[in-house]
Amino acid sequence: MCADMDLRDRSFLMKREGVRHGDRLFPLEKYDVVLSEEFPLVPAHWHEEAEFTWIRSGSCVYHIDLCDYPVGEGDVILLPPRVLHSAGSFPESRMVSESFVFHMNFPGASGSDLCSMKYLRPFANREVQFPYVFSSGHSVNPHLRDLMSRLIKLYESQEEGYELLMKSLFLELFYRIWPFRLQKTVSVSSREQSEKLKLVLDYIDLHLESPIAISTLAEICCFSESHFMRFFKTHVGMTCTEYINALRLERAWQLLQSGRYSVIDAAFSSGFHNLSYFYRVFKKKYHMTPKEALTQVE
Repeated sequence: MCADMDLRDRSFLMKREGVRHGDRLFPLEKYDVVLSEEFPLVPAHWHEEAEFTWIRSGSCVYHIDLCDYPVGEGDVILLPPRVLHSAGSFPESRMVSESFVFHMNFPGASGSDLCSMKYLRPFANREVQFPYVFSSGHSVNPHLRDLMSRLIKLYESQEEGYELLMKSLFLELFYRIWPFRLQKTVSVSSREQSEKLKLVLDYIDLHLESPIAISTLAEICCFSESHFMRFFKTHVGMTCTEYINALRLERAWQLLQSGRYSVIDAAFSSGFHNLSYFYRVFKKKYHMTPKEALTQVE
């Protein structure tokens, strides 16, 4: 997940996020997300880190491993690493959440002690399954919200030694949820579909500068083109063409903001080979021309 929902600040249109959350020594980052009529969607993505989210207000639908989970104020979401997920708001609604995205090495999954082997590593490897959503009525929910509140306060204050206490609170998180591990795992069919979508999103990102044929993407999934287009729209929240264009626009914006690319180079490097079309869709999205965006940097 990501900081506030201005797509100019941070791309939500990444398949496997090419973003490091925190750094190697402190692999953790806090993000605030606002879904509204203006920015109603966090498209499907996944990352190597786990994610701990608290819905502060409003409601939305999380799509996790291709299943829908309506969530509302007070609900807590815990996602293991490498889970495909997205979120979408309801019409005329607004959702505000706070999240910690953290690598499982932070609480100690890479260690060789009993805690890492018995509790942390099985969660990281999805060998043990927990509910993705702990609703506001769940018995452990008050403890999880208390943990989140304390984590937020520590993260924002950064008082001396706060890293130690934050680490201990993440260990407490796993202590709190452990009694609620599930016997039933995600269905094989759902997991396979999720993996297919990951492959498609990876392919799009790797070939963004080149023409991308729907037939090629459908072939990756072993679907017909018509079935693939329905599959993609259902689980990503937009058509494949809309997704590719949005991702290309986001890349073009980032290249222009770097100050190292001309308008033409940014367009071609993002997969736009028709400049008039690029100008038109760029202005529609960002309410300025590419040249004006470049001038802002200069």
